[in-house]
Amino acid sequence: MSPEPPVVRIDDVRHRSTGSVAMLSIDGTAHELALAVLGDAAVERAVGILTAALAAGDGLEIALAAAAALEPEPGRLALRRAASGALLIDDAAAATPVEARAALRVLADIARDRRRSFAVMGELDTSAADWFDEHDALGRIVVRLDVSQLIVIGHGARHLHNAAGLEGSWDGESVLVDTPDDAYDVLRARLDPEDVVLVTAGARTALGDLVDRLVAGDA
Repeated sequence: MSPEPPVVRIDDVRHRSTGSVAMLSIDGTAHELALAVLGDAAVERAVGILTAALAAGDGLEIALAAAAALEPEPGRLALRRAASGALLIDDAAAATPVEARAALRVLADIARDRRRSFAVMGELDTSAADWFDEHDALGRIVVRLDVSQLIVIGHGARHLHNAAGLEGSWDGESVLVDTPDDAYDVLRARLDPEDVVLVTAGARTALGDLVDRLVAGDA
C-alpha cells in the first residue's frame, strides 16, 4: 500500500506588493509559500499544485518550488507597474461582486504599509433584482476597508459612488466619471510613485485599455 500524501492546510494568507504569502501547515510543520501573484484564489491554485506534486512523490522543496512558480491569470489580480511608478493591480477581468470584494481586500492589505490606495471600478455583472443592493454594498465595503480614493466609471455603477459618499466616517473621496478615459485623466493627475491602484469590475465596463494606458503613460 502506497503511503498517504502529506496533509496541507492554509493557516494564513497575507497580500504584499510583491505577491501573496501563505503560511502553510504540511503534516503539522509550518512552511511559507511566497507567490509572485495575488489573491486567495491564486493561493488555492498554488496549494493545489503543491498537493498534487506531493501526491505524485515529489520532494517537499520541489513541490514548493512548483507551487511558487504559479503564473497569474490575465486580468485577475495581476501585478503591473504604472508609468507613474505606482503599483498597479490589473483585475479588469473580474466580473462578479464576490471577485470585486476579494480584490478590494487585497488592495487594503497591500495599502496597510501606509500607501495611498485607489480603486477604479466599473459596473458589476449582477441580476436586475440585485443590481442596487450589490453595488450599494460594495461601495460601503470600500469605506470600511479605508480605500483612499474610489473612481467609479459609468452611470450603471453610480450606486457604488453614492453608497461610499453616504458613509460619514470615511476620510476618502469618491469620484463618478463617464468613461475609462475620464478615469485615466483623474489618475494621471493624482497618482504618485508610492501609490497602489486597483482596476476591477470590468464585466460591463471595458477596463483593459485603461490598464494598458496606465502602464504606457499615454497622454
